[in-house]
Amino acid sequence: MTDLVEIDLNADIGEGMPFDEELIKYISSCNIACGGHVGDDHSILKTLNLAKKHIVKIGAHPSYPDRINFGRKTIDISIKDLIQSIDFQLHNFKNKCEQINVVWHHIKFHGALYNDIKLDNEKALALVNLISEKYPEIILYVPPNSEIKRAAKGKIMTCVEGFADRAYNEDLSLVPRSVPGAVILKTEKVIQQVNDLLLFQKVNTINGTYQPINIQTLCLHGDTPGALELTKAIVEFLNKNNILIK
Repeated sequence: MTDLVEIDLNADIGEGMPFDEELIKYISSCNIACGGHVGDDHSILKTLNLAKKHIVKIGAHPSYPDRINFGRKTIDISIKDLIQSIDFQLHNFKNKCEQINVVWHHIKFHGALYNDIKLDNEKALALVNLISEKYPEIILYVPPNSEIKRAAKGKIMTCVEGFADRAYNEDLSLVPRSVPGAVILKTEKVIQQVNDLLLFQKVNTINGTYQPINIQTLCLHGDTPGALELTKAIVEFLNKNNILIK
């Protein structure tokens, strides 16, 4: 059993959900949509101000440029065009942070891109090179045992992420959302997964086998049905186990 005493609790926000202002009170870092899958200058600034008000660590949440599919499908795009799009999203996000004088803490890729860079070395390396060249002080939230984590070694800081509300495959990739059970909706199952992740450093995969996993930040998706109530339940669990949200 782990001797964990603190965890970063993050959520994806700025995606048009109606309860961002309530949800942000319970988390320690946020991932703000940058316009690739959803969002615009207005929503970015609104969400940045919300994070500033509640003293929450601020992250950019860039995506494949694919608003039609909410960034949740791999699209046919060249590496050059992908990097150009991500750089545009990040540069605009940086400008908005400077506009209201807030500190940009991290980057977390969204949806299909996040899943793809677990296994795709070419995309992972290209994105790491972009970040190390233009945004070298920014921490990158990464999947465990991933190509992007390996590519980032010695170049940029990383923080390994786990999910409270997503099912895992044996290789610790996320089960595609098209598969039944990929998104965990029942509170008791979410809490069981949080318990396994944080107290025992393991996760029960979709086929029923446990795999070891060691995370530094825990995510609950802001657009998961019942996300606010699930977040409150997670916070209650953390408090009961004397785990500080930090």
